[in-house]
Amino acid sequence: MLRRNVLLANLIVLPATFLSCQTKSPQSPETVLIYPPGAAVKPIPASLVLELDRAILVLKRGLKEHWATRDQYLTAFEETPGTDSTGRSVTDAKKHVKCAIDARLPTYQIWDEVGHEGPSIEIAAQRTIVEFTKRRNEAEHGVAAALQALSCAVPIPRKVAVSAGVAAGMIKTRIDPAYPAEAIKNHVSGTVVLLATIGTNGGVEALRVISGPASLQQAALDAVRQWTYRPYLLNNTPVEVETTINVIFAPSR
Repeated sequence: MLRRNVLLANLIVLPATFLSCQTKSPQSPETVLIYPPGAAVKPIPASLVLELDRAILVLKRGLKEHWATRDQYLTAFEETPGTDSTGRSVTDAKKHVKCAIDARLPTYQIWDEVGHEGPSIEIAAQRTIVEFTKRRNEAEHGVAAALQALSCAVPIPRKVAVSAGVAAGMIKTRIDPAYPAEAIKNHVSGTVVLLATIGTNGGVEALRVISGPASLQQAALDAVRQWTYRPYLLNNTPVEVETTINVIFAPSR
C-alpha cells in the first residue's frame, strides 16, 4: 500500500513541462504550436478557422481594390487583430496563415516586352481563396488534413535586391552590345539603365528599360539577355536577384 501511495504521489507532482506536452483536444480555443527541428508548425483548428476567415476577407479585399503586389496582401493581413473574440492571442496561428499566403502569391513584378510566364497576382489570389475556403471548412470540422495541407515552414526569400556593383561581380558571360549604326550616324551616346531579374540558374529571366536614349535601348536589351551570372546564394540556396544594369554607349574616337 505504501508503494502504491508513493507512485500516486509521483504522478501528482509531475512537472508542468511534461503536462504542457500532452495532446490537447481539437476543440480547445487556444493556439498550440510545436516546433521540432525542421518541422512545420501546426495550429489547432479553432485558431486556424479564425485566421483563415480573416485571410479570405483580406484576399477578397485585395482583388476588389486591385492590389498589385504580394506585400500589400501580407501587410493587410498583419494588420488584422491579434486576438480572438474572447481576447485570447492568435499570434502563432496568424504567423502560420501568413506563411501560407506568402507561399501562394507570386513575387515577380518585372515585365519585359514579351511579358512573363506564370499566373498573375489576381489569379493566384483567387486560387488561394478557393483553397483557404476548403481548408477552413475542413479545420472547422476537425479534419487533420487541413493542418497538413497548410503546413508551412518559414520560406527563404524567392528574390533579393542587390546593387549593380554586386551583380557585376557575379557576371560569368558578358556580351557587348552592337552600337546601332543610326545612333552612330546621329552622334547618339549615353547610358541605358535596365532593371533585371537574374534566375536561380544565373540566366537573365526578365528585363526592362528604366532610362536611356531610345535609339540605344533595343541594342542594350539584346546584349544583356545573353549574359550569364553565377547563382546568388542565400543560406546556401540559390535565389532570384533583382538588380540594375548600366550599359554604356560611347562612340570610339
